[in-house]
Amino acid sequence: MQHELYANPSSRTRRSFPFIVVMQSDIVDTETRLVAPLGLNVPPLAGTPNRALPAVRHEGADYIVAPPHFGTLMNLHLRRPLGSLREFRDDLTRALDWIFFGI
Repeated sequence: MQHELYANPSSRTRRSFPFIVVMQSDIVDTETRLVAPLGLNVPPLAGTPNRALPAVRHEGADYIVAPPHFGTLMNLHLRRPLGSLREFRDDLTRALDWIFFGI
């Protein structure tokens, strides 16, 4: 579901981006989902939250969502959500608007 948070299934990028969030609307029913990585709000990401890189909080830790690093994942890699970022929906939507439409 949109805005659900998952462990990053990629062993290659998991250290830098431990989580991913589904950005794709639930209306679009495909075998893949558009996802964005989350990195801890520490250098080099620390202090960089902006319109394209919104800051979020999960289980007491601060993260930066990096929509410019979008990717797609097969649904089979998205088995057990670890939480939701629905409370940050407006920030995530603003990031998409900024990236795609410049507004």
